[in-house]
Amino acid sequence: MRIVSLAEVKNMLTALSKEREEMTREQKIALEHAEKVVHLSAEKTRDLVRQLREMEKLKKRHAYKIADLLPRDEEEVMMIFAKETVVPTKEEAKKIVSLVDQYR
Repeated sequence: MRIVSLAEVKNMLTALSKEREEMTREQKIALEHAEKVVHLSAEKTRDLVRQLREMEKLKKRHAYKIADLLPRDEEEVMMIFAKETVVPTKEEAKKIVSLVDQYR
């Protein structure tokens, strides 16, 4: 299984829509959703994920989730980790927000 960002999903579905005459209902819904919520290009998302992965506690899936959601403050960062056993400290959450703000 490979983790991909919503920006990458958007690119894949856009390419698929050009290849096929008709997309499935689910594909159309997913593309519409991606078009509404994606704020970064796939390239910028990959750069952000790469920088987030340099932080010790962040797993790949966390980095992608942060890049997709672009949390605006420490509270939103902590919500991403609500069901996790390892959570970032306040300082780490501030660093995450600061990093995300550079890509906003």
